Amino acid sequence: MLSILIPAYNYVCVKLVTDLQQQAERLECPYEILVADDASEEAFKRENRKINGIPGCKYIELQENVGRSRIRNILGHLARYDYLIFMDCDASVVGSDFLSRYMAVRNAAEVVYGGLVHPEQLPSPEVSLAYLYEKNAEPHFTAEKRALHPYKVFRTFNFMILRETFLKHPFDETITHYGHEDTLFGLALKKEGIKILHIDNPLMNCGLDTNLNVLRKTEESLRTLYVHRKKLEGSSEMLRLYGILQRLHLVSFVFLLFRLCEPMLRRNLYGRHPNLYFFAFYKIGYYCNFAKGGK
Repeated sequence: MLSILIPAYNYVCVKLVTDLQQQAERLECPYEILVADDASEEAFKRENRKINGIPGCKYIELQENVGRSRIRNILGHLARYDYLIFMDCDASVVGSDFLSRYMAVRNAAEVVYGGLVHPEQLPSPEVSLAYLYEKNAEPHFTAEKRALHPYKVFRTFNFMILRETFLKHPFDETITHYGHEDTLFGLALKKEGIKILHIDNPLMNCGLDTNLNVLRKTEESLRTLYVHRKKLEGSSEMLRLYGILQRLHLVSFVFLLFRLCEPMLRRNLYGRHPNLYFFAFYKIGYYCNFAKGGK
């Protein structure tokens, strides 16, 4: 009845699988836990191979990196049961009733999104930017508030979907780089009139990126946004803001200001006390720079 699907890349998720398997045993229904490795480094694969020794669990190794969209589609096709729960490999189980809470609402909607939370304390100064950004956003993403914009706030970190629905509406594999596969997936569901039920059934995000990696991934995500801007029109605050700058003929000004301030912005955002206003300007500045032919 239940397939739990976890794409993995350079992260050890044996504890996550163990915790989920213990909960699945208590459900008294057929289940499987499939972890698909997207060509990780050998050290991570060596540890994750232990998953094959856990009852009801399987660790699948891909020989080449296929990306965040395709690996989820592969898992969806490999799954045997009617209900699929997708989650990221750097998640951690928060509640002992995580699986049972999903199963209790399995007939309420074709897609159910449970949300995510973050550690109460900063794990390390090296991840201060991701931590500050996510903790600042967390109060705005309760189930009640997410339900106001059910498709716009959808994320792939932790959700349940009918297998039949997923096979009809897989992830867009034209997105081969980081970012926005969840946005396009939400848009596809909206277009087809498929309801998303938002509940408070979070997993904890334990894999916060270092400040350096946050900027790297942010830049890659903004490049992805630019490449797929026509598909994402109307669903991105960045595209909306860029459109305002275009109408006010301010794109060149923001571009020049960004180029002037970029070294200072990077110093702050790489540091122990990053400023979220600087981060917001960095994003729109980088997008303007890329849109004008920069890197």
